[in-house]
Amino acid sequence: MRALASLEGLEGRVRALAAAFVQSGLVRLRLSRGADDAIEFRRRASSAAPRVPEAAVFSANGAPERLYDVIHADLVGIARFSRPAPAAGLALESDRELASVEALGIRTPVRSLGPGRIVSVLFDDGAPVEYGQPLFEIDRE
Repeated sequence: MRALASLEGLEGRVRALAAAFVQSGLVRLRLSRGADDAIEFRRRASSAAPRVPEAAVFSANGAPERLYDVIHADLVGIARFSRPAPAAGLALESDRELASVEALGIRTPVRSLGPGRIVSVLFDDGAPVEYGQPLFEIDRE
């Protein structure tokens, strides 16, 4: 009986969290417990989704903070820019290959995942990268 009540309480919390995710316009939500137990929900940003005003996001010291979409490396290897080379300030009109990561003779593309403006490039051409290393920050506005 106690396990059933606990399960119903968990279901209610998950439903409330899912409703908040859908209504808020969040793009990514990560829930974690400990170092190894985590789940992440993602959705592509769309013009139909409500946007959180910039002033609603604050850093630890209370100053407003901008959030950018970060493109990470999907594997370990050597990163090379595609041509023309991406640079900070470059406007992207659609999904585009920005770079590639070469590992064991296999070239894996790194894509922008939609339109936006490159805010920063976080690696040098020909540099080794690790799994999960941030490569680009993109402003989706």
